Amino acid sequence: MHLMLVNDDGIHAPGIRALCAAAAAAGHRVSLCAPSREQSGASHSMSFWSQLRPEKVDVPGAEAAYAVDATPATCARFGLYLIPAVDFVLSGINDGANMGGACVYSGTVSAAIEASMSGVPAMAVSLRAPNGGAFDAAAQVALRVLEYAREHPLPRGCAYNLNIPALPYAEIRGVRAASIAPTYLDSPAYRRAGDGAYLYVHGEESEPLPPGCDKRLVQEGWAALTKLTWNLQMNAPDPDGIAL
Repeated sequence: MHLMLVNDDGIHAPGIRALCAAAAAAGHRVSLCAPSREQSGASHSMSFWSQLRPEKVDVPGAEAAYAVDATPATCARFGLYLIPAVDFVLSGINDGANMGGACVYSGTVSAAIEASMSGVPAMAVSLRAPNGGAFDAAAQVALRVLEYAREHPLPRGCAYNLNIPALPYAEIRGVRAASIAPTYLDSPAYRRAGDGAYLYVHGEESEPLPPGCDKRLVQEGWAALTKLTWNLQMNAPDPDGIAL
């Protein structure tokens, strides 16, 4: 299988390098198109009006690797233009989880959805609280779930989202289908950084975690697999209920 890897941590990040090495060792053809610098939190922003200048980078195990000064979603789309005959796109492995409301901000998730919107099946892969060799274990889980994803394709515009606990491979309990946890960024809070500047103070609020949601499963030692889509619409509003 020809895999294209993308991420939001940048082409030199350990997560994408570990995934590349594991995929190549498993016999897959691997190519990369990833941001030249970290683009965490870029969500689904696109570099529509920017001139894109791909720079070839030497990545062990990759047939071709391009670094681009662009957002993750842009790299996903541009990579599918630069790299022929891609069978599947893997986005990650992200340094940190992308569960619950964090999926809205995630460049990792958005790159996978953009690849699927571009017509190639995709999966985002994230690792909760990574440490040491945990990326290597996460890569093995991702490749196992890749087999499932290929056998269970999603509609265009939909992508799998895999979150993995930072545990040795033998200690991960398995992979479970999950719902999205009801977690959100907390109330807006910033701190002064001098010279009139402010920095965001990170925090998270959560409703009680229901059984089977991604965050709870990962806390319990499972890898959690959700299905995400570009379609943000809930039920259509009732037009008769709006008086003008």
